[in-house]
Amino acid sequence: MSDANPFLNLSPAAVDVLDDMADAWADKDRHGELTGELIYGPKKLAAFSELHTLINEAWRARVKFGNVEEISE
Repeated sequence: MSDANPFLNLSPAAVDVLDDMADAWADKDRHGELTGELIYGPKKLAAFSELHTLINEAWRARVKFGNVEEISE
């Protein structure tokens, strides 16, 4: 796997939306919904963790509490 973060090339708005989605899924994970309702096993949980980390890194680099409506690309 490449070390480059594929999410860094997205617009700040796209990264912000992905971050919101990943945070919602992380909340589901904390409540056991990924292993219960969605039947996620260890491989899918590890993949989600990897994606969440990459999305969070891109969010810190591209958005970091900024208003995406005001960030120039």
